[in-house]
Amino acid sequence: MPKKKKDPLHALIEGGGETSDSSIIGAIEAVTKKWTRQRKSEEKDRSRVHQRYERMRVRSDRVTFKDAAYQVMEEAYNKASSNGRYPAHARQVMYAARGKILELTGRSELNDKYFTQVLLPDYIREHGLEEEWDVVYDARGHFVEPHTELEIPLGTLEVRDYLAGTHRGRKKGNEDGVTRLGRSFPTHGVANRFGAVLFVEKEGFLPLFQAAHLAERYDLAIMSTKGMSVTASRMLVEALCSAGGGVPLLVLHDFDQSGFAILGTLQRDTRRYEFGRAVEVHDLGLRLEDVNKWGLEPEGVNVRGRSSDVRRNLRDNGATDAEIEYLLSGSRVELNAFTSEDMMFWIYKKLEEHGVEKVIPDEATLEQAYRRSLKRRIINDGMDVLEKKAAEEAEKCVMPESLQERVAEMLEESPTLPWDAAITEIVDDEEGEEPDAGEGQTAAGDAPPAEPGPNAS
Repeated sequence: MPKKKKDPLHALIEGGGETSDSSIIGAIEAVTKKWTRQRKSEEKDRSRVHQRYERMRVRSDRVTFKDAAYQVMEEAYNKASSNGRYPAHARQVMYAARGKILELTGRSELNDKYFTQVLLPDYIREHGLEEEWDVVYDARGHFVEPHTELEIPLGTLEVRDYLAGTHRGRKKGNEDGVTRLGRSFPTHGVANRFGAVLFVEKEGFLPLFQAAHLAERYDLAIMSTKGMSVTASRMLVEALCSAGGGVPLLVLHDFDQSGFAILGTLQRDTRRYEFGRAVEVHDLGLRLEDVNKWGLEPEGVNVRGRSSDVRRNLRDNGATDAEIEYLLSGSRVELNAFTSEDMMFWIYKKLEEHGVEKVIPDEATLEQAYRRSLKRRIINDGMDVLEKKAAEEAEKCVMPESLQERVAEMLEESPTLPWDAAITEIVDDEEGEEPDAGEGQTAAGDAPPAEPGPNAS
């Protein structure tokens, strides 16, 4: 059995004789070397534990963007909207809130899209403020009626006005001289004007559609957006394409994950918009069958998200198993893979397969339109003579005195009145006519806003 080795200090004591200080210190250090190493290791570990604790404590104490935004959101909206007196743009609310959010979070930057597209809509929905707060968003797309040349930007205010019948949409072309009755029968919305709405996920195809007279050929209203459908477009879709009372919505999209997502958001509730009525949606977009039939060239793409999540999302939005596998392989096909001629032929076939036809109103509407056209011909035939006589009388008339001063007085009394409407009222008053209802009157909501100050809210 091997003899057990003694430690240096024990050997020194048993050896007897004189010992120096250095030999004692050396023996003690040798014995306590392992203990010292262990002690230092423990102290280092405690330091690391403390550092970890401090990092966790600081992180838990930090205010998140969401917490900060929710703290100041009501105050920011009231400031941006003058306490709800006016509509407030989402970015106005963001500017009103940004300073305090950065102060609360200790950050230096706030992503504006995150605020306007996530934090603000979530706050409104979670607090049930959809009807109470009037928050508007930029137009991101257009809606064009066939034949009327009425073009509506897809913004909150513009869509709201269109549905209410008070168009701010841009009319192409200007009328000059005396207004005559137009050739078109007056319509608004789907009634007697278009039989379907074609939604296109890209705005770049509108010139092609206009050159091919697609809208006029099939009596289609065409809606286009830059990518995903915005809230305003879904609000318009719900009003025009509700099942049982509206017209069908035809969706034209790329063959990719985003294209199927666009199809889904136009018929299913999302975080940003909940449909109050079901919408009649028909998929006219690119599918795998079209890709193979037309020999369209694919392009590579990185699949976003986990494979299982993407698979589930594609299936929820109507993709087949074969299409899901194709897209998960990292390929996609855009509508741009078509030549212009092939694309139009392909769209024509799709429209015919879905039974899209020209609009022909009922007998009563046709009779009304016939009588109106006859009245138009009679009025317009005599308009030239009447216009010439009116021009001669207007040229001979004597101008009233102090016309500029009278206009200025009227505008001071009615700040919302334009100068040309003031002139019309002066002429009507001199002829003994009553001014049009509402002219010259200032509604309560037209009163000038209070003078803003540094503490205005």
